[in-house]
Amino acid sequence: MTAPTIHHGSSIPIPPAQLASLIDAHPKPPTLSSYSYGTAGFRYPAPLLPCAFVRMGIFSALRSASLGGEEVGVMITASHNPEEDNGMKLADSNGGMLDAAWEEHAVSLANAPNSKEAMVLISTLTRYIKGKYPQKNGGLPKMVVHVGRDTRSHSPGLAKLVVRAALAMGATVIDHGEVSTPMLHHFVMHANGHLLPGIIPQRCNESGYYEIMAFSYAALLRTGKLDGVGGKRLANTKELVIDGACGIGALKIDTFRKIFGKLNAEGCVGLPMLRTVNFPGEGPLNEICGAEYVQKLQLPPNLYSPKDKLMGMSKGYMTSFDGDADRVVFHFEDVNGKFHLLDGDKIAVLVSSFIQEELRCIDPDGQAVKCGVVQTAYANGSSTLYLKNVVKTNVVVAKTGVKFVHAAAHHHFDVGVYFEANGHGTVLFGPKFYDFIAQADAKLRGTPRNNRANIALRRLRLLPALVNQSVGDAMSDMLLVDAILYLRGWDLNTWAQLYSDMPSKQAKVKVADRTVIATNDNETAATAPEALQKALQSAMDAMAAAENRSDGPKPRCFVRPSGTEDAVRVYAEANTQNGADSLASEAMMLIYKLCGGVGSPPQPFITNRL
Repeated sequence: MTAPTIHHGSSIPIPPAQLASLIDAHPKPPTLSSYSYGTAGFRYPAPLLPCAFVRMGIFSALRSASLGGEEVGVMITASHNPEEDNGMKLADSNGGMLDAAWEEHAVSLANAPNSKEAMVLISTLTRYIKGKYPQKNGGLPKMVVHVGRDTRSHSPGLAKLVVRAALAMGATVIDHGEVSTPMLHHFVMHANGHLLPGIIPQRCNESGYYEIMAFSYAALLRTGKLDGVGGKRLANTKELVIDGACGIGALKIDTFRKIFGKLNAEGCVGLPMLRTVNFPGEGPLNEICGAEYVQKLQLPPNLYSPKDKLMGMSKGYMTSFDGDADRVVFHFEDVNGKFHLLDGDKIAVLVSSFIQEELRCIDPDGQAVKCGVVQTAYANGSSTLYLKNVVKTNVVVAKTGVKFVHAAAHHHFDVGVYFEANGHGTVLFGPKFYDFIAQADAKLRGTPRNNRANIALRRLRLLPALVNQSVGDAMSDMLLVDAILYLRGWDLNTWAQLYSDMPSKQAKVKVADRTVIATNDNETAATAPEALQKALQSAMDAMAAAENRSDGPKPRCFVRPSGTEDAVRVYAEANTQNGADSLASEAMMLIYKLCGGVGSPPQPFITNRL
């Protein structure tokens, strides 16, 4: 761990002409028609990004000023993409994603054709901010920008562009160096301490990030001694193997290992031994390893680490991060060597059932706090049925993308759980939850420590500090899942047996223009072209008739335009793998025929329906 580098911008920003020269020095690439801000920011091959990074350095300073001096963040990463790509995620002062209205301003500034038009946009935003927060000196309010980057070779150079541009605006820049995406979001959230709930200790730096999570995690494990039910570390969960995707997460998990060693020395029980594989430099970033590969292909990761690191390693309790450590999935190989995946859907089921169980120990009627899970159309149908019928929780389907599910969790629930199937997710706790905790604390004060309601209160109080409240966090989520398994006395196989996933298939079809495809708000149905959804529904009905099953979820298929290329993505699931393959094949051919497919017609995955 190294302390961040703090750069102080001049109290007198550089003249507009010099700012324009800085923009001109990094012109828009002629090969790029326009920058788009996807569900998690700008993301392109690294050589295309200097123009956007200079402008976003300026923009991030303005965003801080627009919030009256609250601190904001810029994370330089392309997440699960290959090494040659890079990108940027902008964090608002609450630690979450950039506000949608300001996202539009960011895109406009990134796409201004030249410095003259860029300066017009900058001047317009500056006048707006000065009108909202007039200063005695006639300038802008305080501006503070936190900058972090992942381990890609081009990230340091791109970070320098952001720092230089933000300083040119007169901002103070706090450069954290190499950190995970969730860490950068954590720093921003905690830097604006007035926005934190009182139940979460304010920890603004990297050591504080580790300590708040490690100590909350250890305290959660200790509650297992009180209820006499769980609190068991099974033999095959004593070593947790972490596939770091050859990215930043592999480096950062080492600090947790050191803290765990100290806690073990102090007598804390239940902590697993952490073994990390796939460090930066041991293999290509995100290539045949990491959460994206494991979840999409449902295959174990390649292990790039030297053989001496792998000696004696068990594959019975494993997890995979992605390149910037904001996604996590679990997996294991059984005694027969068969691979089993526990993805974001399985995590959502485990976490939501645990939280609801603890809440009901205090509030048996379940009326005080509204809980629920936000899923996307990609969520496996079996998980949705399990949540509704067994966990008995509310389920909302949101548009694909973390910014959409995050917003839905905030909007619909007092305790909102969301995990996309790819393993990106968290738990958000709203004001009613904190009121509930305060009232329960007053009610249970003086009751025995091993009273079940008191145990539940202790557990629930720890969760907001353990679970990253700003964004999905692989390290935080890994500790949460491990704690729940420990408290229940489960291993991954027991967890996996809660329900069986419906077989599924994902694919994509290249089209001349992806905008011909339109969907409803949560992307579960196509609204254009007009004939497409009717044809898809006929295919689903035919598959349901062929499978002829009255129990369980029905076969389904949806399509959605890609956010990054002229292609249409396909998802299909059925009660057999052949059925899912066949349904996906039919959907691909419908898209090719009805939506302007390019190239050769898509080849079916199988030749028979069942």
